[in-house]
Formats: sequence, structure tokens, C-alpha cells
Amino acid sequence: MSTRGALPIEKTARLVARALGCTPGELAAGLRPARTDELPAVLELRRQVIGADLHWDDEAYLRWRYQFGAKGEGLATCWVCTLGDRVLGMIGVEPLRLQAGEQACDAHVTMDIMVRPDLDGVGLGVWINQAICERLGCVLAVGSNPNSRGVIARTFEPLPDRRSHAHPLNFGHFMAKRLSLGWLAALASWAATTGMVLFRVSTLWLASSTVQVSRAEVLGPEVESLLARAQRARRVEVIRSPTGLSRRLLRNPRSPAQVWLARRGGEVVGLMAVRRTQIAEQRHALQIMDVVLDRHHEDVALRALLARVAAWGFRGGAEYLSVTLYDPELEARFSRLFFRHQPQPYETMAWSCPEGPFKDAVLARSAWSLMDIHTDRDQG
Repeated sequence: MSTRGALPIEKTARLVARALGCTPGELAAGLRPARTDELPAVLELRRQVIGADLHWDDEAYLRWRYQFGAKGEGLATCWVCTLGDRVLGMIGVEPLRLQAGEQACDAHVTMDIMVRPDLDGVGLGVWINQAICERLGCVLAVGSNPNSRGVIARTFEPLPDRRSHAHPLNFGHFMAKRLSLGWLAALASWAATTGMVLFRVSTLWLASSTVQVSRAEVLGPEVESLLARAQRARRVEVIRSPTGLSRRLLRNPRSPAQVWLARRGGEVVGLMAVRRTQIAEQRHALQIMDVVLDRHHEDVALRALLARVAAWGFRGGAEYLSVTLYDPELEARFSRLFFRHQPQPYETMAWSCPEGPFKDAVLARSAWSLMDIHTDRDQG
């Protein structure tokens, strides 16, 4: 991700405050966690920004994700930028515990940054990001879009981009786009789809015959044990918990995930969370939100989980199965199972982190366990 140096926060604050007709002190005082009674104003801001693309129960989503003044509720905190009784912008901030070898840090990941459309161009989004970084210390920005990419590039220090990979399940649409003759497209689709099914049978099902995979409705102590056995010193670990995974994966009011557990000899050796994602009016795909693998059974657990998930997606008509990650060793395992790299311009990672041993430990590593559950992509 290319970067362009941001102005110092003091200068940004002066420019933004001048555009808003307030003082830098008033601007700073107005950035704070949202109160319970400010939920309607945040909903209205989001209606203005999202517009016609808002097709879900946004109030249920916000109450699931954010605290809004209620301690212990929500995954994250919704910060609002206010001036008087007006909400000018918002940003979500979720706490994460990061571990890099012997070094650990309480960090935060930002999401859902929005500014009132009539304030586009005044620099408010840049200032909100700068202020959050100044107040919270280690802050991550994971993923971007055409509107946020420039803001992130001017505010954060870039990290290596994550990479997206896809495994084809059904070839009907793919062939129809490339072959003008209907009968030829149908024949080519049947041949390619049949070949891919045979590939999965030989590389996934037969290789994982000693592993049992089943859907999980509850994540308990056996998952906690797996999480401990899955950690690796070579990568930056995002510390997970069964409680946090349950809330995020199973209780999302917009797009709850399917969670699959792999067992070998009675012990849970792998977890995969997958959700359906719409890619067109009549087309959908499956997105892997998280993968947790026992380091002693990594290959067989991954194959067993993919065998079951791919079969479920294939029967349901999904076009492909996708995963986005930054872990070269795990990516190589996916590649051997016919996951192909799909270049994406917005799988960015960036951060603001104080200098010190933790930052050095992170930069010395070439892998993260961070996946799409740690982004706002799990909105649906």
C-alpha cells in the first residue's frame, strides 16, 4: 500500500476545526465513546453514508457489535465525533490481544469509520484516525475500500497486505462467461466441475479418513484447548477465546457463520468458520472467516475440514470457497489443495505502534493468525 505522509495531528486538528467552525479543543472533546441515547443518531449517520446498500437490521447489528455505554456488551466500542448535539462521524474500535513470541500487547483494530457525506474533503476521517492512534497506542487498520484506502495510507504505517485465495466449486457461471455456445459451456462446466470433485475426493476425503468433522452449536473447553495448541511462536498471534468466537461467529444477526470442528481420536484438532456471501443476485460463494489448527495435526485437520465444507458448499450451489490471510506456510497448504491467489487491491494491513520490543518482535515475523473475523467484513 503506497503511503503519503500525514500532517501532524495538531495541524490536522486546526484545519478540521476551522472547517467545522470550532476550536481544536472542542473537536478533541467531541471524540468519545457513544452513549446509549446516541444510537439513533449513529443509525441516521449510517443511513446517510451507506444509502441504498443498507438492507439489514442495522440497529440489531450495532447492538451486537458495539457497547453503546453498556459495559460487557458488544465486541467493540463505537466512538463518535460530535459537535454540540450533532454526530459528525463514527469509528469502531475493537480490543485485541496480540502475542509475538515472548512479547505481548493490548492493541485495537479500527472498523466502520464513517463521516457525514456533507463533510467529505475536510479531513475529518484522517483526524479521527490520528486521534484514536494517539489515545490508544497500538492500533490496526485491516482492510480498506475505495473511500478509506487514502485515509489509511495517510495515517498508518503499512504492513504487508493479506492475500486472497479461491477454490472453485461450480463452474457454470465461469464457463458461460467465456463460451458463447450454451451447449459447449454446459459441457465444459460439467467436465471441469466433475474433475474438481474427483480432485477433492482424492486429496481431501481419502487423506482425512481418520478425522471426523461435525457442525458446532456451542464452543466450549475443547475449543479452548485447541486454541492453546494452535499457537505458533513464528507468527503474530491474535489471542482468541471460546466466548469471543461464539459471540462473533454464532450470534451475528446479519450473517452468522457455520462452525465446523475436526476431531481425531476424540480430541478437537481443527476449527473452521465459514459464511455464505452474496456475489450477485442469483450467485453466492463461501468465505472462510477463521481457521484454527492443532500444530501437530495441521495438514490432516485442514484437509478434513475443507472436504466437509467444500461438499456442503458444492451441494448448495456456491461458486467458490475463498480465504484471506497472511501466513505463508498456511497459504502454501491451501495452494496445494487448488486454492489460487486472487489479487485484491483492498486486503491492506496497516498500523500505528509505539517503538519498542513488541513492535520489533512483530516486524521480525512474516505471518499473522489474523483472519476475516478480525475485520468488519463479517457484517454480511
